[in-house]
Amino acid sequence: MASRNKLSLWLTLALILIVAFGVPLVTDKSWSTLIDAGVEQYTDAAERASQIGEEEDDDDEREGAEPMLVELNDEVKNAAGIELMTLQQDLYYPESRAYASVVDVRDLIQWRTRLKQLAVELELAQMEERAQLQELNRLRKLAEATGSIASKNINYAESNWQQARAKRQAAELALEAARTELTQGWGAVIASWVSDEDSKEFERLVTRQDTLIQITLPVALTLPADVNVIRVSRQGQRDTARKAYYVSPAFVANYAAQGETYYFRMATGKLRLGMRLHAWIPRNAEGLEGFFIPERAIVWYSGKPWTYIQQEDQIYRRRPLAEGEAVAGGIFIQSQFDAGESLVVAGSQMLLSEEFRWQILDEDDD
Repeated sequence: MASRNKLSLWLTLALILIVAFGVPLVTDKSWSTLIDAGVEQYTDAAERASQIGEEEDDDDEREGAEPMLVELNDEVKNAAGIELMTLQQDLYYPESRAYASVVDVRDLIQWRTRLKQLAVELELAQMEERAQLQELNRLRKLAEATGSIASKNINYAESNWQQARAKRQAAELALEAARTELTQGWGAVIASWVSDEDSKEFERLVTRQDTLIQITLPVALTLPADVNVIRVSRQGQRDTARKAYYVSPAFVANYAAQGETYYFRMATGKLRLGMRLHAWIPRNAEGLEGFFIPERAIVWYSGKPWTYIQQEDQIYRRRPLAEGEAVAGGIFIQSQFDAGESLVVAGSQMLLSEEFRWQILDEDDD
């Protein structure tokens, strides 16, 4: 076994010596020259790979560059049915979605009746107290003037007055407790409507001119302090939504969704008790300046929205809309456009086809 290992070692050493002295003899080059040549070949290969990578990057940049222009002659332009719209800067209010429901106000009618009854009871108690006090004062004056009134009669009158005063105090407490309970359940604003006999807001609710609705916000959302108007729709469509006006916080939460709740009122229209509604809540009261691009002006390419602007009479350029925000009926975008530009609102799909038809022709020429 040991002899075999020694033999293998001597054979390996012999092979190394043959390579070390044989290669320079065969190639007529020293080992240092061979190594330098190998390094140079490696460097050349690396440079070629780098150039290929840069060319690919240039191709990527060209793909991501601003889209090419599309030029149409009069014949193609007429066939495309191109229609234009002048862009104007608009204000857009970012919104969040929420749900709402129509509130049953029959409970408020019952509260109005209860408060009236308690108010009448208080008024009767006050009248009784005044009458008993007057009787007591009359008997006291007679006793002082003539001395003909027995003291027991005065004591009896005083007792009646004390009882009447206690009834009046109890009536006051009952009315105050009812008002507090109403406020705790419905909030100070709605409670004031119920308590005020001349409240126009309450009258409009009772006669169904207005409807009270309760908004339930998503858990992570809060109502901005400066938002007083929202939009509400029965069909879930933003473009058919109507205005609803802020009333107050709703102190009774929706157990199905633990978000903040608020009361709003709106014109009744076709709303019915128990309806579930869709609401759009402004994120702030200050609008964003930008441009509204209608759906009919939008084309889709590579999963992204685009539109076309007319640069000259027969020349059009594709503009990206990916930075915009989807809104009802289109996209709102703050950049990429200027007021007064001509937006293509009909014929955009034809322009997209023409753009890529010309690209294919250019590639064939190459």
